[in-house]
Amino acid sequence: MIATSKNSGLLLVGDLGATKTSLALYRAEAWPGPPLRQQTFRNQDFAGFDDLLTTFLGDRTLPAAICLGVAGPVLGNAAHMTNLSWSIQGAALQARFGCSQALLVNDLVATAAGIPWLAPADLHPLNPNKKNASGAAMAVLAPGSGLGEAFLVPHGDLFLPFPSEGGHASFAPRTAKQIELLRFMADRHGHVSVEQVCSGLAIPELFAFVAANRPVPEWLATELELAADKTPVIVRAAIDAGQLNKPCDPAVLALDLFLDILADEAANLALKTLALGGLFIGGGLAARILPLIEAERFMAIFTRGVHHQMLARIPVQVILNPQTALLGAAALGIQAMHHDPAAIPSA
Repeated sequence: MIATSKNSGLLLVGDLGATKTSLALYRAEAWPGPPLRQQTFRNQDFAGFDDLLTTFLGDRTLPAAICLGVAGPVLGNAAHMTNLSWSIQGAALQARFGCSQALLVNDLVATAAGIPWLAPADLHPLNPNKKNASGAAMAVLAPGSGLGEAFLVPHGDLFLPFPSEGGHASFAPRTAKQIELLRFMADRHGHVSVEQVCSGLAIPELFAFVAANRPVPEWLATELELAADKTPVIVRAAIDAGQLNKPCDPAVLALDLFLDILADEAANLALKTLALGGLFIGGGLAARILPLIEAERFMAIFTRGVHHQMLARIPVQVILNPQTALLGAAALGIQAMHHDPAAIPSA
């Protein structure tokens, strides 16, 4: 049952990913205080987002406004999610749940909007002691189920987040091994995007590429055969190889390949947006594989090419706070409640 009363001070925000959705309720006058309530759901348990939101709200008071970060392009305040068969329309949400505003933004726009609200403890620097250029753009890329990219540009005292579908740009191999990977992937998919070799969905294919010439331990082959989602199995095997001295060359090499491509794409994004204010690596996967990131190797790849000296000055940090997109959605929602939501970039 949908609640029928409305509280003009309540803002509902969400981070809608391919596999899970996190929702939170904020009291607008208490922002940037903590949420009143927060909950995470598995998307597969619901036929659509409306059902999920109804479950979260129950018979409680309805929010006055909604702001959702959605994994996919947002056009006309509506979205069809990239890796999930859900379609969401802001106008329909307003009508069904009786709120005065329902704003949809790309999930990486929400993540980018959350960056200014992060504390130092929420970030892990890969090149410590580098200072951001004051008033410069910032960029974020997030390997999760897919590969999200966005950037922030200064606007007065604020930073405005802008979307990008750069993860779907063509993969450009950097080494002979990556050229082999491109051929391997092209045989399977035709066009090969960066996302197809640098995301959670890509890791099983990177593993298959490496394993074509490397023996797979019998224990790992058994685990992979039983697993519905092979990515966490491969990631865990790579981490255990280092931390528990449990050798697993194919998993380690697959994650090395992933991280090398991630470092190169981070540099690409920094160059395209002139992100002298900082490059931030988000998504749950990056924080999970932090033990595998060799900062010196990552930065050697990041600081390449004609502008290597400029790239070397850019602070590169891994986002540790899993609620960054929710923070950003809340910040954008509060802004929309007090200003014109049409001025907020969304796609």
